[in-house]
Amino acid sequence: MPTCLNCQHTVTADARFCHHCGAKIVRNRLTLWAFFVQLGQIVFNTDSSIWLTFRHLCFAPGSVCRGYIEGIRKRYLMPIAYLFSIASLYALAIFLTGGDIHYFHEDFALGFTSGSEASGLSEEERTRILRPLSLKFILLSIPIQSLISRLVYWKTGYNFAEHLVINAYYIGQLMVFNLVFNLFALSFPILDNSPLFNAVFTVIFLGYAWLLQVQTFQLKRFRAVLLPLLFLVIMLMSTGLFYGLSAEFLLEASMKDS
Repeated sequence: MPTCLNCQHTVTADARFCHHCGAKIVRNRLTLWAFFVQLGQIVFNTDSSIWLTFRHLCFAPGSVCRGYIEGIRKRYLMPIAYLFSIASLYALAIFLTGGDIHYFHEDFALGFTSGSEASGLSEEERTRILRPLSLKFILLSIPIQSLISRLVYWKTGYNFAEHLVINAYYIGQLMVFNLVFNLFALSFPILDNSPLFNAVFTVIFLGYAWLLQVQTFQLKRFRAVLLPLLFLVIMLMSTGLFYGLSAEFLLEASMKDS
């Protein structure tokens, strides 16, 4: 009798799934065609957890954050997995476009270092040094944002780990929006550095932050205006300093080594 390769329990000869662990019984050797078929099923399956997470984060982010925190773990992709999936897609887009697409977090670092001693380096040189570290900056900013939201929304009763969940989803979705805007700017060069185009992104950035916080923390009346605004002001100042000071330190260290 054949056995399941996953749990080693005996299965019937015509079984498609293991009755013990539920794994699919694989009898054929993996081929390149089968690999791409499986990949397509994952990527284009509109009922998969990543697409469901993406759709709900776009229009009902509070349902994703609150749902995951309250125990709905199978429906949505876990926050760190979603963040890394988007980061991988972002890195692929950067590679395919030869670096014409950049992380929006770079603007903090490049703007902060433009008037410092590191200004001896051109923007291209600073970007070359800092870009490989962009994802690390993004990941390190999540605990900072979570600490801020924990302090601002302390009356909601969420602990620090739950705020990490909220902010990981938040950053992941911001990366999606920024990637879309980068692709638009790349496709239509007239939009690059356009004040109107940048203003639209700023409105979406602020509007999405407000929507996520109002839905997740179930804010009403004046708290729906005051608390998201307070969070954004403190968050932008804190992360801006974090990116800027870290970038200046790294650039000065690079200049000393060269």
